[in-house]
Amino acid sequence: ESFSPLLENRKRYLVMVGGGGSGKSECAARKLVYRSKVEGHHRWLVMRKIRRTLADSVIKTIRTVFTDNAIPHEYLKSERRILWGSNEFVFEGMDDPEKIKSIKGITGVWLEETTEFSKDDFMQIDLRLREPGPAYHQIIMSFNPVEAEAAWLKEMFFDRVDPNALVHHSTVDDNPIPEVRERYRAQLDDLKDKDDAFYQIYRHGVWAAPQGRIFQWDVVPAPPAKYDDRWNGGDFGYSVNPAAVIRIYRRADEYWVEEMVYQAGLTNQGLCVEMDNAGVPRDEFTYFDSAEPKSIAEIRDYGFNAQPSDKGPDSLRAGIDKMRTLKIHIVAGSQNLINEANRYHWRKDKAGHLTAEPVKAFDHGLDAVRYGIISHVKHTGIVFGVVKRNIKPD
Repeated sequence: ESFSPLLENRKRYLVMVGGGGSGKSECAARKLVYRSKVEGHHRWLVMRKIRRTLADSVIKTIRTVFTDNAIPHEYLKSERRILWGSNEFVFEGMDDPEKIKSIKGITGVWLEETTEFSKDDFMQIDLRLREPGPAYHQIIMSFNPVEAEAAWLKEMFFDRVDPNALVHHSTVDDNPIPEVRERYRAQLDDLKDKDDAFYQIYRHGVWAAPQGRIFQWDVVPAPPAKYDDRWNGGDFGYSVNPAAVIRIYRRADEYWVEEMVYQAGLTNQGLCVEMDNAGVPRDEFTYFDSAEPKSIAEIRDYGFNAQPSDKGPDSLRAGIDKMRTLKIHIVAGSQNLINEANRYHWRKDKAGHLTAEPVKAFDHGLDAVRYGIISHVKHTGIVFGVVKRNIKPD
């Protein structure tokens, strides 16, 4: 009931803001398929900020709409395109803005995780939607209202009224699928005792800005061409929580971290397939959470050099303290890791004062970085960029 009126909305900007698991992305995907069927001759531009995040998000969501409804379609994986009758879905990121300018004949746009985009990105995309089409032009935006990441969105569509925009608000309570609704609701309600800002953003879909950011890592174009060592950190996940594998480069006392795998719903076998697809060498160290020895053993059975992380008393706080002393860069394209680093912050006490304890939420990639760096430093004896001893892969 919450989403169905949006199918016929013709405003140029359909702003879908909401909490986690509300169904806003599913609605956006269904509207594109619905309009394709009713109007035809569409060329949709569907975007995330970073191209590599498309496959496990918007492409998967739209293809699921087709497959669940037994709609034949052609998916051109190498070109990131879906063909269906007279309609075409083009999937792109803003990695190369010039490429976006070269895409012609766009009839509508969907920007998933719009807070990842800058205001300049949005203006460029808006300019692309000017050519005549089979019906009205519309840019759909779907996102969680994290004010610290996209103040421009709040200013443009919430702090003032735009007559060309419809703002739609949703929470997990609006999700029409009972099992999804209940699964997400339990996870989001748990945020109430962890952090008020996260609770407002992800449970109620209300604009908020987490304070007390823990890491101030910068984003660099690429990892170093020459490095002293390379290995990986990993975190298991399933259901609504993503599994993450992060590649780590070290040169002297400096570190670069790069997202290789970040996906929910993976079995251990599925995780191994994704690690292979991402080019994670099987003989390279990958340190996983030592609390899951069975999963580590299964990853090893598939041929990967999976190792248990080094965890002791107060290992979380000690690991964070150590990483805050290191010079760490995030490699561009690691959008999920960038998002986590932006959102990772200290918990507040009841009086509103920052504590020395982090909020444990939305930190799977960061946990993988911590497992990888802290464990490898201890296992190989790295001291100020010098390796005292080496452990060969098993």
